[in-house]
Amino acid sequence: MKTSWLLSLSAILAGIAVPLSLAPFNFWPLMFVGVGGFFYLQHIARSAKESAWFGWLFGVGYFGLGVSWIYGSMQTVDTPIWLALILTGGFCLLMALFHAFQGWFYGRFLRQLPWALLLVAPLWWVLNEWFREWFLTGMPWLYAGYAFTDLPIGQLAAIVGIYGLSLILAVSSALGLSAFLQIRSGDRRKALGQVVAVVLLLVGSVTVGILRPASSWVDSAGVLEVAAVQSNIDQRVKWSAAQQRPTLEFYGDSITRMKNVDLVLWPEAAMTRLPDKIPYFLSQIDTLGKNRDQAIITGTLTQEDGRYFNAMRGYGQASGEYRKQHLVPFGEYVPLENWLRGLIAFFDLPMSTMIPAGEPQAPIPFEVAGQPYFAAPVICYEAAYPGLVRQLARDAGLITVVSNDAWFGDSLGPHQHLQITQMRAIENGRPILRATQNGISALIDANGRIVQRTDQFVSAELIGEMTLSQNRTPFQTLPRALVIWLSGGALLILFILNWRKNSVRST
Repeated sequence: MKTSWLLSLSAILAGIAVPLSLAPFNFWPLMFVGVGGFFYLQHIARSAKESAWFGWLFGVGYFGLGVSWIYGSMQTVDTPIWLALILTGGFCLLMALFHAFQGWFYGRFLRQLPWALLLVAPLWWVLNEWFREWFLTGMPWLYAGYAFTDLPIGQLAAIVGIYGLSLILAVSSALGLSAFLQIRSGDRRKALGQVVAVVLLLVGSVTVGILRPASSWVDSAGVLEVAAVQSNIDQRVKWSAAQQRPTLEFYGDSITRMKNVDLVLWPEAAMTRLPDKIPYFLSQIDTLGKNRDQAIITGTLTQEDGRYFNAMRGYGQASGEYRKQHLVPFGEYVPLENWLRGLIAFFDLPMSTMIPAGEPQAPIPFEVAGQPYFAAPVICYEAAYPGLVRQLARDAGLITVVSNDAWFGDSLGPHQHLQITQMRAIENGRPILRATQNGISALIDANGRIVQRTDQFVSAELIGEMTLSQNRTPFQTLPRALVIWLSGGALLILFILNWRKNSVRST
């Protein structure tokens, strides 16, 4: 029997439900619909091949809407519409293979395990999110747990991280789905037990989140006046020679006005010329900061032995340099460069010749009124990597994020990126100062709450007070991959138990 077209359409719609539950839509209950729908289709699939088909269609909807901002990125460099559609569509179809593999493996090896729907499917979901974080440099985007970011349950990220939240959501979705199936089969008693279980899980998680928010795990390390500067320079002209002087004038005028700010943050690659090409300007900025007892951190390009780095540097009362560790494919380097560079403008972007830092990086030190502090520097896409931010933030008082979301254009990307950044604040119990080129810049407290934010596509100076943190959240002290190891271990135990049970039966 051929697969029903209605089930195939349902798989696509379930995938679309996931990004609709995230920023900027924030219809968070749809995440239960999306994940639960995926589990249902895997549950009723008649073969591993059909499981893979449903998974692939789910991924088509999931990535087709979720990373549609890639099309906007290509339009930023005037890629022809037809070519941008083909490349964006091709990327989404390839990314959907992650969920095709997830479905095939479940159908082939996991479906027969004990508690396949109630426990195995959620554990396998989380392991696949983790797999997507690092495979082929990683695409840690659109995770299920981000639906909880602005809800009390999201505060549990300070204990279990984003993967723990995804597991809670996946288990809840599986319990709800199973209860529905039990009602359909007439077993209302078992359905009631599963409804009670999901209610207890969610109510208990919400209660813990209310009683122990992220900020309750850390102590105050002082209050500083901070500022995030948003230049709103058009991406199409940012790197042109004619824009160099206006760029310096903009930041020079901005810093001149900020007389009573302790820490000023400029966005990613705010300085589009190498530091040794603008020594007079940077010397003035450095002297001004020292005279005012003011720390200034900016995104900039740096060079060493002919190699270019996307970096952050401290001036005034800040010092040191941080080099980006996770680069963006095509944006900062070109995979298969010898074949692709020069084919279209998108493969020849101004910053696409970067290399990652060659060694582990450290926080940027700064001083205000004789008091030493550390800022955890994070550049753009790095905010999506929980382990990287965790390592940098453990001994820092705040997280400073610089980004150039102008590449996303007027798309879902900047909103998703901001939501991801909020989760890093919760996990680490650290406030975040976020400066972007054209929005969305923000001041985020240690509970992930946006205290102030800018509009997009405007010049802005976001100024406010920020309470820095000291000490560590459980997420920072527990093993980084604890949820992943527990999930993998639980699956392995269930697999061994099932194998032994089948072995006994066969004898």
